[in-house]
Parts: sequence; structure tokens; C-alpha cells
Amino acid sequence: MAARASRWLVLILALCFFYDLGRTFLWQQESPAPLLSAAPQTRILVSGLGSAYDGIHQNNDVQQALSAILLTKFRISPSVEKILNDNRWFEDGRLFAFQCEGRRVLRLSVGWMPAALRMTLGIPLHVARMTEADWQDLPGIGPSLAQRIELERQKNGEFTSFAQLTRVSGIGDKRLEQWRPFFIRD
Repeated sequence: MAARASRWLVLILALCFFYDLGRTFLWQQESPAPLLSAAPQTRILVSGLGSAYDGIHQNNDVQQALSAILLTKFRISPSVEKILNDNRWFEDGRLFAFQCEGRRVLRLSVGWMPAALRMTLGIPLHVARMTEADWQDLPGIGPSLAQRIELERQKNGEFTSFAQLTRVSGIGDKRLEQWRPFFIRD
């Protein structure tokens, strides 16, 4: 009788083991990725560190850009470190271009991504940050209109709002409506 009971016990334990093993592998659902921070993401372009590190990198208030770059094992000069510690530089559409010698960062220049890249990433454009080449990335603007926009800016000062583009000959309300989705609302 004891031999029969021990066989049943072994069988029950084996069934429990296989049931538990099956639950682990067969019914496992993918859990969503954990949300580390609810902070809004900032899109910046880091260039010049080499092909393995170049590209568009997300940055948020929790993550310091300097820490992210140090993870790449680059050595940073004190002047570059000072700029990277100042989070006022980090804003949607910024371009950080590093001049490197081997694994050492010598110089940093800060600018803006080209308008075509900002539009592709859904980063709103700002009229004061546009170059002549940037204007040509908008639909319906060729080299001559881009040049007129640039000449108007040089002659009469920066555009402080999107609506001020009507100062340029050939730009009216119809064109502004066509371009409005690409610009910051002001």
C-alpha cells in the first residue's frame, strides 16, 4: 500500500511541476516596458563622435548629456564639460557636433538640426532659427523665395512671429496656412 501511495505522490508532484513549468513558458504575456520617467523627451542630434555614436538621441530632465557621453568612454575637455553640464542648451532640435581626436573630445559646437530633419521628427520650426537652406525644405519654397525671405530678414530684422512672414513679397495667408503645421504656435 505504501508503494502505491508513493507512486501517486510522485505522479502528483510531477504533474504539479510540469503544470508550473508550462505556466511559465506557455502562458507568459509580454509586459509593457517600464516607464522610467514621465518627463517630456527632448530630441537632440549628436554628431562627430563617430558612426557608432552619431545620431538622434533622446534626452530628458533626469538624464544628463554629459553622463551619456561619458558612457561612450570619450574623454571630455573641461570647456566642453562646462557646456554639457548647463542644461539650458538642451532643447528640441539642437545639434551638438563634437570635434574629436581619437577618443578625446576637443571642441563642441552647438547649433540646430536642419529644418528637413526637424520636420521629419515632428519638431516644430521657429521662424527665428531658419536659414535660407531651411526655408527651401518647406513645400512651395524654391531658391528665389528663400532668398527673398532671407533678404527681408537682413533688411528689416528678425521675424519674431510666424505671421510676420507676410512682410515678404509673395507670401500671403494661403501660404502661411500651408506651412502652419510645421511651425511653433505663436
